[in-house]
Amino acid sequence: MKPITRYLALFAFVALSACASGAPLSSGKPFDLTPPKNVVADGISYSQRAWPGAVPMQVAIIEIDLKTSGLSFAVSGGSASDTSEYRSKTTSTYLRESGAVVAINGGYFGPVVATEGVGQDAQGFAKSNGRVVSPASAPEKAGVAKAVVCFDRKQVQILAALACPERFANGLAAGPILVQAGALKVDPKNTTRHPRSALGMNAAGDRLWLVTIDGRQTGYSEGASFAETALILQALGAADAINLDGGGSTALVYRDPVRGPRVLNRPIQGGIPGTERPVATHIGVFLKSRTKGQRAF
Repeated sequence: MKPITRYLALFAFVALSACASGAPLSSGKPFDLTPPKNVVADGISYSQRAWPGAVPMQVAIIEIDLKTSGLSFAVSGGSASDTSEYRSKTTSTYLRESGAVVAINGGYFGPVVATEGVGQDAQGFAKSNGRVVSPASAPEKAGVAKAVVCFDRKQVQILAALACPERFANGLAAGPILVQAGALKVDPKNTTRHPRSALGMNAAGDRLWLVTIDGRQTGYSEGASFAETALILQALGAADAINLDGGGSTALVYRDPVRGPRVLNRPIQGGIPGTERPVATHIGVFLKSRTKGQRAF
């Protein structure tokens, strides 16, 4: 049996779980690989699933049809006149201020803070709407951020590089690469689990997933290793995937047209479940127009 097939067979259990309110996780049921039924916006849907294994993992998934008319991506921009590259803000605040339909936390940064409005710098490359906000790091200082995810409207590319090619208007450094050309690129022996954020694409380049895995919450969701995160992206159909900043930064947010920003996972900043961490960079998903009849869930 081929390695990928073996992994999928091993992990092909789980059902749609209750939403991120903390209800008990399901286990021992077939993993549902059908498209999510919860509509966020035109071409964008959401599901929450429990991943099987030795510890509970609560997985929030945004699935995006890249053929959707009016779709685009952007990375949050800093202030050109500020002494720091960015001012800290939660992913919910970024979504509300930017008008994004969906947002996820972005790349690595420092310092880590608990309040919004504090100066922060990105670790490595960050480009927003054509402006380089943060230059690429030297290879010896990049740490695990030795890859980039690059956006030009709805075109998305994951590269093993320290900066995006000039033609991309938005992009940021992150890493490591989890899946490349369908193959796992991380060490399966590394079992360190944390909350995770990740982005993946299928081989055809017409479908994209934003994924968060909650962690540091015993009995609810205890996080994932890099390899486990890669397996989840593979099971969804990703041929290429990249790890974003995780830990207390992990947050996936949707714009409810009635209630405003709605956090789809359960972040944990400062050890407090349900609390978002203000971060430097975010990835936003935008739609120029929205189809009538779209519903909240």
